Amino acid sequence: MKSKRIIGIAVTFILFALAMIMIIGVDTNWGKTTVKKLSLSSADGDIISVLLYKPKSATPENPAPAVMYAHGGNDMLEQGSSYAVELARRGYVVITWDYTGAHNSDIATGTSETAPSKAAGAPTMGAETVYNTLKTYNFVDKSKIVAMGHSMGGQYTMAFSINNQEAVNLQVNLGMNFYGSAKNQDYNFNFVCIIGDADESTLVRSNNNVASIFQVEQIRRIFSGDYTSEANKVPAIEIGKKYYAKSTDGNTYSRTAYMPDSCHAYYLVTNDAVQTVIYAVTSNIGVGLDAGVNSYEDRGKISTVWQVKDIGYILMLAAAVAGMVVLANFLLDTQMFKGLKLSKIPALGIEKSNWMHWVFFGVLVVLPVVLFRPGIIASRTFLGIDISKLWLLGGTNNSYIAWQWTVSIGMIVVFIAYHFLWGKKHGGNLQSYGFRTTDDGRFSIGYIGKAFMFGLLTVGCGYLIFSLISAYTKQGMHIATFMLSTINTNRSLCILMYFLFQIPYFLTSSLALKSIGVAETEDTMKGTLKSILVGTICTVVGLLVLWLFFVLIVTQGKTVTDSTYFAKDRVYIYTIAILPLFIGMTIANALNITVAKKTNSIWAGLFTALLWGTWMLISCGGMTKYLY
Repeated sequence: MKSKRIIGIAVTFILFALAMIMIIGVDTNWGKTTVKKLSLSSADGDIISVLLYKPKSATPENPAPAVMYAHGGNDMLEQGSSYAVELARRGYVVITWDYTGAHNSDIATGTSETAPSKAAGAPTMGAETVYNTLKTYNFVDKSKIVAMGHSMGGQYTMAFSINNQEAVNLQVNLGMNFYGSAKNQDYNFNFVCIIGDADESTLVRSNNNVASIFQVEQIRRIFSGDYTSEANKVPAIEIGKKYYAKSTDGNTYSRTAYMPDSCHAYYLVTNDAVQTVIYAVTSNIGVGLDAGVNSYEDRGKISTVWQVKDIGYILMLAAAVAGMVVLANFLLDTQMFKGLKLSKIPALGIEKSNWMHWVFFGVLVVLPVVLFRPGIIASRTFLGIDISKLWLLGGTNNSYIAWQWTVSIGMIVVFIAYHFLWGKKHGGNLQSYGFRTTDDGRFSIGYIGKAFMFGLLTVGCGYLIFSLISAYTKQGMHIATFMLSTINTNRSLCILMYFLFQIPYFLTSSLALKSIGVAETEDTMKGTLKSILVGTICTVVGLLVLWLFFVLIVTQGKTVTDSTYFAKDRVYIYTIAILPLFIGMTIANALNITVAKKTNSIWAGLFTALLWGTWMLISCGGMTKYLY
């Protein structure tokens, strides 16, 4: 046991060290770039959280071009790191920020960043604050400012560029075809619009024809500079061709449209998408273009390293999970917590030789998938009740909770069916189903308290490891759609509310899994892994299959609207976001099952899963309010 613990600690430390080396190494270009976490103050006194990448080559004597990057909806500044590290390697100062109300930036208390001008038609959400700081740096070339944003961030940076045309050299829209007010004719800056050919959001808006997005009247007028001819006389846009248009200030500016091989840019970032962004910026600004790259067709020659940082992010998560597992096993052998381990109860799961076992197994596998769509669209009205005022967070996270609640109804039905068809006949009751707190059947509130403290210490260990890595790397983690971060203190009420919100799911799923005896294998590593595998298959593997199917039809078929299942009610957004749900729930269920097997009680595993799930849900994304 001691040797296994030492190995576990060693593995955790190795993961910890490798994560920091990879993230810091790539971020800093192995010492050639300085990365700083800053908190800026808007004109209204609201905090805007930013990450600054400053190449050491950027000096007052050799000022560098600068890129302002805004992430997409319900996201965090780390989303832009795949672009930031590449541009910083090429001599660009880069600032990514959590736009107003997202992640670690404050919800607006005034209108300095949230009131749209008539020409822009959208707010700037922190861009003004970022630029006001950027222009004070003596190592920045003020004539080479790039404003760039993904999805919603593209709207905000476009709004900033329209409002500050004298300051912006280049505006880059990623996965967004927003160009300001339809009446606006002032675009006195160079402009690039990049939308992936498999962008699920654009596929819906364009009826599966992304290229048609570049032929709408407004962008054709911007590219041609023609605002007087009849719409059908304004020429069509050729993707990849650089256009030049004379603007209202009398100068000529370039316009280009690119359509790389990519889904919505920050969901499934491909190398082609990153290379397209690098080419778009460096070819327009004239700094940092890779050797041998003479045109867009040469973009495959552009070298990239961002994937190494993603590996670092994965190791960052793995270190936190490994630490939780090691500490959980250690705590259960300590004098304080060994009392959580109750005597083993008789097996209550339906035997594999019985046909009902496989019926219940099949139902548990398909239930999360069958209830996915009705669950995620129930975030505003659940069972006919308006629940929109319950949420403190914005966006996808609330849909996860609504899905959990919907699945909980199905899980409790499964459990009741199991109880009356099998469990009750074989001695099933509250005690044997895992609710016992003592071996003699007495209820102990002290046991509940210890179980909660166990969960708090276990998840707290993972949080501490993650926080230490974050402190050195100056960021959370972001892989595709999976995000995790330390929790800002202004989200304190979220901890309580989203902890409570998740109880139905973890409780009912634990009970439903009793039907096939998920936690009844031997208490060995092999038995535990077997239980985790079966539990994962029954709870989230079906969703992963749905995600893979959707990614396949989007990337290979370039279609969404042929399926009403995905196209309606923004289900395409929630389906592409299954990945973080799968990762998060897999870890939560694994912790739950592992601890439940060792304690022969539901409580310690339940609290551990709940606390992990709460951390995962509330650490990132947007905030709608801090208090009710």
